[in-house]
Amino acid sequence: MSHICKKNQKNNSNSSNKKLQRRLTMSIGLIVFLSSIVSQTISAGTTFYFMKSYYASAEQHSIDGGFIITSSVLFFLCILFLVCISAGLICSFFIIKLPLRPLSAFVEVINSLADGDFSARLDLKGKFALYKPFSNLAASLNRLAEELESNEMFKSDFINNFSHEFKTPIVSIKGFAKLLKSSNLSGEDRDSYLDIIIEESNRLSTLSENVLNLSKLEKQTIQTSSSHFNFAELVRRDILMLESKWSQKDISFDIDLEEISYYGDANLLSQVCINLIDNAIKFSPKKGDIHISLKRSDREEYTLILTVEDNGIGMDEATVQRIFDKFYQADHSHSTEGNGLGLTVVKRIVEMNGGDIRVNSALNEGTRFTVLL
Repeated sequence: MSHICKKNQKNNSNSSNKKLQRRLTMSIGLIVFLSSIVSQTISAGTTFYFMKSYYASAEQHSIDGGFIITSSVLFFLCILFLVCISAGLICSFFIIKLPLRPLSAFVEVINSLADGDFSARLDLKGKFALYKPFSNLAASLNRLAEELESNEMFKSDFINNFSHEFKTPIVSIKGFAKLLKSSNLSGEDRDSYLDIIIEESNRLSTLSENVLNLSKLEKQTIQTSSSHFNFAELVRRDILMLESKWSQKDISFDIDLEEISYYGDANLLSQVCINLIDNAIKFSPKKGDIHISLKRSDREEYTLILTVEDNGIGMDEATVQRIFDKFYQADHSHSTEGNGLGLTVVKRIVEMNGGDIRVNSALNEGTRFTVLL
């Protein structure tokens, strides 16, 4: 029923748009026609005035001569009036049919975009190529359609990925919860299943937190909690916060931090450091090495350069290209923790601070993230 209503609404919308288009065309044509007649009538009147002045100064004073002159002038004016009407009709025809013809194509594409068909495009090589203003407008409309189509695809991918990431731990929790109802489970198996449920619950909690955090960051343009702080001290504190993770893998750190005062939101920038260090720990082997350096930037547009480098599994070129995409994970088996939002959050925070983040990696050779702020 709703489908039929939408279809009827679409038909009514198209019908009303066509009527509006016809009225617009007729109105413009009438205005052009009347303007043409008025302008040419003024021209004819001016011509008549000069002709009258010329004949008035002539040396012909006879009644017959005056009648001949008047008849000639009237005949000339009649011919000129017919020429004005004909010229007005011709001008109106060409103005309506030629320059205004592309308007129908514009209306069709705009209606398609309004109906949700973001694949609609205007052919720039056809009728629009002859008239530059229409050509520029058509190119702008095509760019708008491309952006709308890209946003629609992005929204669809986001929903699909989010649904998948949310569904996976829920299914896991449900499955192990059913197993726990078994009366013949050993204590070891019960504890193992409970640990999995706790781990998946934490994963759900982290996913929800990251989605909300990213949503907030995408809407935020001004940092209201900025202050001066010691960036090196921030990095040291974040390393200590992750001690339980790197101590389990017996990872060694090579730390070279220059004491730098920075003005910004310390809490947001702490998320950048924690995410990068946590990723380095996650993908490093046992007894691996992580190098973290902080130094002043030689470039005027940046204050500092933060580098986090590991000797872990690394990434191929395809993964590097998509590493900052929402929900993208190089490990599709989900054998490692994460939901593919951490680096997206990192990139957004860095961009909010007017900075840049770069990644260099190769398979089995480790990964290096460089943050410029």
